[in-house]
Formats: sequence, structure tokens, C-alpha cells
Amino acid sequence: MPRIPRSLLTVNVILRLAAVLLAAIIVVRVLFAGADGFYSIVLVVAAIGAIYGVGYAISAIRTFLARAAAAADPESPLPALLADRSRAQVLAILALVILVVHAGITGYVGIWTILVAVVLAAVAALLSANLRLVALIGGTAVVFAVATVFVESAFSGSAEARALAVSVAAVVLPVLVSEKLTSLIKLPSLTATHQVVLAVLTLTLGFLGWTRADWLPGVVHSCYTLPTSNGITVLRATADGSRCYGLLDTADPGVFVPAAFGRDPVTVKLERAILANNQPLKDGDLTVVWMGALSCDPLPGDATKCADGRDYPSERDQLRALLMAQTYVKQTHLKNVHVVIADATQDVRHADDIAALIVERKEALGKRLVVIGGGDSRDTTQRAINRILDAGIPFIAPNLLADLGAPGKPFVDRPGYLQLAPANLDYAKDTVTRLSQRFSGGFKMDIYAQPNPTDLYTTSLVNDLLSAVKDASGSTARHVASLDGITCEQDTVLYFADRWTRFSDFVQRIKDVCGHARPHMVIADGSVGRFMANYQLRAVSNADWPVDYYVGGPGCSDLSPDMYTTLTEQIYRNRDVLGLHPGETFACADRAAGARDRQLLDACTLDAAAKLQSQPCRPNDLGNFLIPAWDAVLLADALLPARPVPLTELTLKPTTLSTGVQAQVQQGRLVDATVPILLWHVDPLNDPSRIWERPSDQLRLPTDTTGPVVVGNGR
Repeated sequence: MPRIPRSLLTVNVILRLAAVLLAAIIVVRVLFAGADGFYSIVLVVAAIGAIYGVGYAISAIRTFLARAAAAADPESPLPALLADRSRAQVLAILALVILVVHAGITGYVGIWTILVAVVLAAVAALLSANLRLVALIGGTAVVFAVATVFVESAFSGSAEARALAVSVAAVVLPVLVSEKLTSLIKLPSLTATHQVVLAVLTLTLGFLGWTRADWLPGVVHSCYTLPTSNGITVLRATADGSRCYGLLDTADPGVFVPAAFGRDPVTVKLERAILANNQPLKDGDLTVVWMGALSCDPLPGDATKCADGRDYPSERDQLRALLMAQTYVKQTHLKNVHVVIADATQDVRHADDIAALIVERKEALGKRLVVIGGGDSRDTTQRAINRILDAGIPFIAPNLLADLGAPGKPFVDRPGYLQLAPANLDYAKDTVTRLSQRFSGGFKMDIYAQPNPTDLYTTSLVNDLLSAVKDASGSTARHVASLDGITCEQDTVLYFADRWTRFSDFVQRIKDVCGHARPHMVIADGSVGRFMANYQLRAVSNADWPVDYYVGGPGCSDLSPDMYTTLTEQIYRNRDVLGLHPGETFACADRAAGARDRQLLDACTLDAAAKLQSQPCRPNDLGNFLIPAWDAVLLADALLPARPVPLTELTLKPTTLSTGVQAQVQQGRLVDATVPILLWHVDPLNDPSRIWERPSDQLRLPTDTTGPVVVGNGR
């Protein structure tokens, strides 16, 4: 038996190499695609069995016919033609190479790609066992592929010119070197087929090297996903690789992909429950893409916490609303709400990237598609919303308020954009109305906000407040751009118009300048509702004075009796995820027997109950951001027809929402805001259990709701 084969790479060895490569592709797909991949592998295995069964039958028939032909006419070429499989093998090799290159260029390995590859590989009846020679040809390709990656930067000119030069080198050099190698080890020269295979391998590996910036960071940081069979889930790594952003719609995205965005255990648990409820899309199902921020710059030494101390209680409120909407719609409408979680990372930095991913996957997302959320009113959010609207996808914003450049108008003034809350100018006018009643001779107001040209919310709010104060007789206002400008003058109202993440510094500055005195009056914008929802931030503020603040949505006291009953039932249905202990009941504090003056007695939101560890509390409040998100889902379900229509044709007759307010849509626009302007207060700030669902006595208007809620417990 000869030590070395007469050919460096036989057809059978090529088929073995193709089979190994095919197996690797299948395994990678399973790992990246999670459950979808495992379902695919079952289909692939079944197809392999069927193909080999058919192949065995064809082989037996060919052998029988060849023998019959030889017996009938020994001189006929027909028996050799029937027994010759080399042509079919060469065609299979060529087709396999095309499939592999296609997968490398597009990054997509779908179920049908794998099945076709299996069919082509199944023509191999005999495979050589000489892996040593396969390693030789593969090693040559790897060496030159790596070399082309490093040499590519040495070429100048356009990207196309560099690619052409490197490609030529990748084809010619391996062939020349392989000739020397075969001569050195006394092997026959490579045939044209061998050289083509070597060049294709080198180019394929080199291509992966040239495009490493597109896939390597994600693979290294567990954020890279090949599209799954439904084409929705896709993750990408941030520039620093510290976290992922993208779209997630399955509870089993794969081994190398995080199962949820962010690292907070409570947030992850909510996400996992929502994703586990998702079912394959069917006609009539509603697809909700929730877009917001769930991850942040991590704290060194503790990746589960944010470096600047922020948390996401309001975002968790919205996730709870989505979870309860899933079970409610399934129960009452017998259809599914398919939720896609889209994390745009801290300060929604990747909102526009998220929008691009949504548009790319529009077809896979279903016929009844809506995007809900938005996070913050920033320039990147505005670009993202416009991109989504350009694609004909409606957007519902429960809490976006900015009106920069168009005071009193929606954040994005276009059909298809439904903003549930009023614009910043309306909040500014409400503040001035209350202060004018309190100070009939006029007032002075310092408005604190750090300048930020990309933050459309804070910029527009400051401008709206300055404009509104001008119309108030005897009143003045100024913009304070830094903490150093804050004073403790007893005739000056302090208005916080910045992001809630800076509210702690604002409070500390007031304590420093006031010393033993108390500030005259402190009012905070709607962003601070996120601060107030965080029991820990309130407690560590150490501020023993009151704060009036605007909230992002209504509380339990504003719910209709039927809707209160409905939401309570959904809380019980999801009690394990929401943190209710066995046998524990939920009843809102503002509906308790002893509730009075719209006070939340021993307030404990669902989020506080889930997060509080040192002193656990019994949940008795929904949180300010849950109801608007709940209404957004039900509004979308009532609004969207079975098939997509132009955004200007979206129409909805007056429809009652959870608080009794009616939503009406005409020509793709919401006729009136459905979230009321609500001013609440806390006294003192550092006691998280004390909240009033009304303004302080100094800022009350005759039109404000007063007295206890007399609706019962809703059960």
C-alpha cells in the first residue's frame, strides 16, 4: 500500500472536507439560533435520512442497469457511463462552494440553505480517510488568508482597488507556493481543480478576515447573532464591547447571545417572561416592538449596576404593562401580542441603529406592527422615529414630550406618530398658572438645566418655561446652566428642568446653599418621575423638604372600576414574575379603606416590592409608567387593521382607555392627548412611603381632583 496518495486532493477528500464544513455550519446555526436552530436540525436529520434512502435506491438501480447492459453488450460504453459518478461529484463540489461563499458574504444561513447543502453533499458515496492531506491544503489557505488581512492595509487607493489587488494575490500566491510544496515532498502537481479549490478557500477565509470589524466584536462579546429562521432577533455589540443592543424576541436566542438586555436580575426576569410568552406569528397577531433603554455603562466591580447610579424602574413598569397585555389579549381576544424588546442602551444612544434594524426586518415582524416607547426625547430618538415612519410603521409614544422648534406640537408632527402625553409647552403653562394663583403679585423662578444641544426635551422645556413666564404679569424667570448658579433665596421658586439622573446633584446643591434653612419651593419636571419611582434614590437624598413633580402617567386612583379589576386579575395571573408571594393580595393604596386626600399610604410600587431587599414591602401601587404603556398596546390593537395601510389612512373612532379618557385617531393623528397633566408631591423627599397623587396645598387649583377615591378595591 503506497505511503502517499497519487493525488494531493482527491474528489472524495474534497467531499469529506465539504461534509465537515457542512456539519460545522449546522452546529453554528444551532448555537446561534437557539430553539429555532434545534427545530431546524430535526428537519435536517430527517431530510438526510430520506436523501440517503433515495440515494441508496438510485445506486442499486444504477448498479443493476450497468450489469444488465454489460451482460447484453460487453463492448457498449453504457455500463461505464452508468457507473461513473465523478461528474455529479464535481457539480456537487461547485454548488457547495457557491453556498459557502454565499453564506460568508450575506451572513445568512437559513434552513433551506442547509437542506440544499445536505442534498449536494449526499452525492458522496465514498469518502477518503486521509485527513493529513486535507490539513495540508487547508493550512495553506489559512496562512495566505491571514497574510492578506495584514497586507491589505499596505495598499493605497479605493477599497475596491485594494480588494482587487489582495484578491489577485490570494489567488496566485497560494497556487505558486503549492507547486513548490508538492515538488518538495515529491507529490504530483496540483490539477486545475485543486488550484481552484485552494484559491476559493483562501478568498473565503480572507473575506472573513477583511470583514472582521462587522462580526468579531460581537462574537468576542457574545452579541453577534446570525438571523434566526423568523428573521427578527439580532444583536450587535457597542463600540466598547461592554454590552449589546438590538432586537430580541425569543427566550432562547442561543448559546453565545445574552438571554436578555441589561444585567439587573429583576429586569432580566421580566424580559424572559415576556419573551417566553411569544408564539410564532399568525394572521391577526399584534407585533409590538418596545424601544427604550435597559442597559447602561456598568459600574466597575459590579456589572449588575450602572456607573452613575441610575436604574430603570419606569422601563420596568412598561415591561410589566407589556407582560400583562400579552396575557390579557390572549385571554380576551384569542390572539397573541408578540413583543420584540429593542434596547437602545444608555440615553438611547443606538435608537437610530435600532430603527434601521426594525425597517430591515419589517416583513418578518408581521402585518400588524407598531413600535411603542422611545425612551428619551433626544435627537437620535427623533431620527429613529422618522426612519420608522418613513417605512410606513406607526409609532406610539406614551411619554415623549419635547416640542423644540414647534412649541405645543408633538415631538414628531407627522401622521403615524401618536403621542399620548401633551407637549412641554402645556406643562410649562400649567406651572405658570399654579404659580400665578399662589403669588398674585408675581414670582421669580430659577430654571436649572445643563445645556445639551442633543437633548430636545430639556432644551425645549427651558424655552417653553421662559416663554410662559413672560405672559405672567410681574413674574420673571432665568435659566441656570450650572449648579453653582443655584441659590436659596426665599422669594425664588426653583424649577428642575433637567434629566432625572442629575436630580440627586441638584438636591445636594440645594442642601449645601440652604444650610439649616429650607428652599422656598421646589418643582420638578416629568423626568423626575423616574427618580421618584426609585425608592433607594429617594431615601439616600436625605432631603427633609417637599417637592412637587409632574408624573408620566395616571395612578390607580384614575383607573375606571372595570379596568382596575382587569389589571388586578392580570397581576395575579403573572404573580410569580411580578413578585407577589403565595397568598398575597394586591390592592392599590389609594383605594384602601383608610385612604384620604389622595395619599398613597405606605406606598410600595410593584417595582419597589421586587427590588427592595433590606426592608421588603407589600406592593400596593402600579407605578406612573405602567398605565400609559398598557393603553398604548390596547390602542394599537384597536387601531391597526389586518393588513398594513398608509399611515394617513389610520382611523379610530372614540375608544375608551383605562382611565375613561377616549382616544380618537383621524388621518393617522391622535386628536387629543390621552395622558393628563398631573402634578403630585412628596413630603418629605427622603421618605419613599409618602406620596400624594395631587399637588401640594400651595399649588392646588380649584379644578384639581380632591378627596379619597370611592370606587372600592375592584375585586
